Amino acid sequence: MLLAACGSPPDTRMPETAYAKPLLPEIILQTDHYTLNDSLHLFMKFEDVNQVVDVQQSAMQVQYDVRAGKGEKDPLLTQDSIQVDTEIDPANGGSLYLSLRLPAKFVAEPNVLYLRLRQKLVGQERLSTFYKVPLQPKMLQKKYLLVQAKSGRSLFSNYTTTTEKLLLHQFGVTEPIKLQRYDAAFMAALPPMSTRQQAIPQTINAIDTLSYTSGDTIQLHNSGLYLIQQKEAQPEGLLVERDAFPLVTTSQELLQPLIYITTSAEREALFKAPDPKAAVDGFWLKVAGDKSIARELIRKYYGRVEFANKLYTSHKAGWATDRGMIYIIYGRPSQVTRVGNSEVWTYRESELMPYIKFVFNKKQNTFTENHYELERRRDYEESWYSTVAQWRAGITEI
Repeated sequence: MLLAACGSPPDTRMPETAYAKPLLPEIILQTDHYTLNDSLHLFMKFEDVNQVVDVQQSAMQVQYDVRAGKGEKDPLLTQDSIQVDTEIDPANGGSLYLSLRLPAKFVAEPNVLYLRLRQKLVGQERLSTFYKVPLQPKMLQKKYLLVQAKSGRSLFSNYTTTTEKLLLHQFGVTEPIKLQRYDAAFMAALPPMSTRQQAIPQTINAIDTLSYTSGDTIQLHNSGLYLIQQKEAQPEGLLVERDAFPLVTTSQELLQPLIYITTSAEREALFKAPDPKAAVDGFWLKVAGDKSIARELIRKYYGRVEFANKLYTSHKAGWATDRGMIYIIYGRPSQVTRVGNSEVWTYRESELMPYIKFVFNKKQNTFTENHYELERRRDYEESWYSTVAQWRAGITEI
């Protein structure tokens, strides 16, 4: 079947054509933390989501500053660096894991932790990537850590699966943490030109509540949206999905993201098909008109779905969010600008796509700090339908 390659990390090889552009590294930072004895213990994971470089092998040093403000010219409070261990651990999968301890006195608004990851690539090429971590006072309230039972590493992500086992570590507290489960049946994002307001429930009720103490093994057999609560700490959300999330492996996971490029009649036929995977194959073959092009479209489309799941999951799977939708259809933006609580994605004009810009605003959400909503506009309509038409025409270089 054409879909045989799905369910594995996205293949980063580009098609061997004259117009193929080299895939660039995109080093993301994920963090987790807990507080003990007037110190913030911060854990960091650096990963190239495009799998172009092995961050663990190429990293040389991480420099960090704490500054009293959101600009690099604000007063410097402290600075240091972390030398990267040259011993390679194959279990890390190419990701770099580091930790640092900051005195609690620095964890206050408007202080920001500035990180600079320095890497040595092929030959003498050097790469520096910069990150900002706001040091919010609520970070000092968290006195627990969820770690993967298999690796012993922090969970880092705001999602897990029904098959993954986690361990709970608590620090300086004895009160159990509670996990309340909610129904996570949220709609996929509406098109960017839609003027219709998406129906969002004002309140949702907990289905059940679980309680755990330090040292407990946690395996959440029921999928859904969980709220983790510990006395005095800010509640945190955890989305629990089935199977191999964020990878795409099941028929349902293949079908759902097609909402962005299919008609309602096509979706109904796909969901009613006796063999959903074969039906999805048939859809892409019809679109491409050729098996090799169909495979390339599948690789690209579901590779973007998996990328969106990794980066944009909030109270719902990343592919169903506003940023996930735009990334799946338009691809990686030429530039991302972050100002305050907004992200601006700019796509420069190309042979296949005119200049376009999308603005996402961070919205308050009980379950997540990763919820952004798109500023929808009617004048996106032409660009949206044109780009979807390219997908449906079997054009692979979108």
